[in-house]
Amino acid sequence: MANIKQLKHLEHLEDELLNYGTKGCEAIVGHFVEIFGLLGDKNPTDGQPGGFVQTKWDGAPSVVCGTDPITGIFFVGTKSVFNKKDPKLCASEQGIDELYDDKPGLATKLKYSLKYFKQLGIKGVIQGDLLWTEGDLKPETIDGERNYIFKPNTITYGIPIAHKKLSDRAARSKIGVVFHTHYVGPTLDEMQAKPGVEINKFNNSPDVFVIDNDTPMDKVGLTPSEKREWMKLVNCINNNCKKCGPFLDELVLFGSGTNPKGDTRYHIAPYIKAFFNAEIRENKVTTNPTETLKNLIEFYHGKMHKLISAVKTPKVVVQKKQLVNETLLYLATKEEEFKAMIALYRDIQHVKTLVIDKLDPLEKYRTYILKEGRYEVTRPEGYVLHRHEDMVKFVDRLEFSKNNFIGGTFQV
Repeated sequence: MANIKQLKHLEHLEDELLNYGTKGCEAIVGHFVEIFGLLGDKNPTDGQPGGFVQTKWDGAPSVVCGTDPITGIFFVGTKSVFNKKDPKLCASEQGIDELYDDKPGLATKLKYSLKYFKQLGIKGVIQGDLLWTEGDLKPETIDGERNYIFKPNTITYGIPIAHKKLSDRAARSKIGVVFHTHYVGPTLDEMQAKPGVEINKFNNSPDVFVIDNDTPMDKVGLTPSEKREWMKLVNCINNNCKKCGPFLDELVLFGSGTNPKGDTRYHIAPYIKAFFNAEIRENKVTTNPTETLKNLIEFYHGKMHKLISAVKTPKVVVQKKQLVNETLLYLATKEEEFKAMIALYRDIQHVKTLVIDKLDPLEKYRTYILKEGRYEVTRPEGYVLHRHEDMVKFVDRLEFSKNNFIGGTFQV
């Protein structure tokens, strides 16, 4: 469902049922079946061209670069190159200084990108995540292993020095990057995001370390018992999607997954996704649907108190409180439906975690989170499934998303 025009944000897999209701739920089942095929049968399972998986990297900033289709000039920039008003394309160091004089750290990263990405002979327009520039790689021993480490955002990555082919290339480079998306279209404003970049067609440059982020699914297998258990779980999710479908469509109708506007701001639906984020941030995740619903209602009450407190006209306050009372009545009459939705949401997260557990051992780069001056092993950021024209992310939100709320280096 998450058909992407310009890659500014990807949805978590489980949130598709909140964004699109029944259709989103059907898409989730399709994504799981696709993953099952990639892990087990190695063939597409729905008669459509097979999908593929990429590893997500926690790089920063996100860099868009290539040849402007109108002027033919090579440029770099952040996601703001796609701004409808005042797109920020940088074709020279002077241009970078003019646009980012208030962000000297970002300006330096873009200058490195402009200088060295030109060497690659990039055709068209592509997007990726910057990982390091000269001086960012540091030797560090973690758990007895020597690494070159770099921390572009929240996660600290390690390249084992013993892996000479990788570590020697990295040490010689001036910049490291992972490219994941290319664009097609006559102008930047009309361009459509497409997964993958043919990095094998780049010019060879020792100054640029380009990481291949295609996840080698052919190196993963499922045992017969795993296949049976997998399909049992997916079939259960499929059946529950059908049962919850009408209620999920109601939530979409009431504004779930959108920015709440007007009177819809007083319904609980637009706050469900925000609640699931908040429980991770506050470490209050529970698998009990009754307890989760109780926490959701408390979260809603807090939002409504803040919203109504800002209203100055007594008559309007009464009107808005009436809307809240109507929502509370809706909650009372739909209690079982809410619990079923929460249980379904948790089931999807559970199966998603099984996928991640299978993929994590494939990663050859080390991943750590720095807490109180000590490095702790953490998962990679996650994975992106590309299926048909959809892109959806598989992220362990209980680990990475919680860490990510700390905030990264470049929020652009």
